[in-house]
Amino acid sequence: MFSTKEQHSNIEQQLYDYYEEELDILQTYLEDLGYSDFTIRSYTYDIKLFLAYLYEKQAAFVDVETVSKREISSFLRKQHRNKAKSTRNRRLMSLRTFYKSLIKAEILDYNPAQDIEMAKQENGRLPVYLSDDELDHFLASIAPNEDYIRNKCMLMLMSLTGLRVIEVHNLNTQDIIRDSNEPGIEVLGKGNKTRYIPLPIPLYQLLLEYEKMYRPKVSNSNAFFLSKRGKRISRRRIQEITTETFDRLKERKEFAYLSQKKLSAHKLRHTFGTGMVREGADLVTIQQLMGHTNLNTTQIYTHVNNKQKQEAMNNKDVSRFFN
Repeated sequence: MFSTKEQHSNIEQQLYDYYEEELDILQTYLEDLGYSDFTIRSYTYDIKLFLAYLYEKQAAFVDVETVSKREISSFLRKQHRNKAKSTRNRRLMSLRTFYKSLIKAEILDYNPAQDIEMAKQENGRLPVYLSDDELDHFLASIAPNEDYIRNKCMLMLMSLTGLRVIEVHNLNTQDIIRDSNEPGIEVLGKGNKTRYIPLPIPLYQLLLEYEKMYRPKVSNSNAFFLSKRGKRISRRRIQEITTETFDRLKERKEFAYLSQKKLSAHKLRHTFGTGMVREGADLVTIQQLMGHTNLNTTQIYTHVNNKQKQEAMNNKDVSRFFN
């Protein structure tokens, strides 16, 4: 949006200075609601992007109480052309929340973003996931280096228990429920909500093996997964390890077709959700295991099951009944 990196930095600081009160109100509002630090940073980023858009358009700082529904719609339309509708909808939610926080602080009495409709996303869109065979070979593609056990633990937590990248990042040593008969983990999820997830015995044993044999011995960190320097492993590094493993899988001739799919760490979570539906777990159980606030989010995995039902019916030969 700005011509040079230095200009961008200067404008960003000026934006923060000018809207310091409004941004502080938003942050306090989100903290009071129990949002995670990651979500607060994401919402704040979206709002700064919007304020920068207004500044560039007007060549001046714009008071938030003068912003109209039309200007918000223009921002969403122009900044998100040819981009995912989910990104546009997320930023609309950020704007709605921003103005809601200002209303609660009695700075405004009207939310100009409230009546703007969400973009309609494709109904029935199937989540990208790995089949059992693909997942088996994916895990076999983990680089056989000094971090192999750690990386296998992290990738298995995402694909076999449905953890998000941020949840793997946040996992602490005290979150492991050390019961050899009923092992599990306490997961810190979205909105700082915790949930219990039982662990398969082999995965639990692998986690203990990593902790005892491969986790760096540091006394100043309770993070479960550590980098070589003894620091909590970053979200970016978890994503990089996942991407590197997918790339190794795609190099195999029989899985070259996966290059046509958009595979990422989040697709491992989809793999878990899809597998649970295929195995007959009820949606409420899946919702609780995956930490979905709304059951509608969980229902995306039923479309895969419905597709399998359709394929089964198409393969059923009923011609003899119509002779």
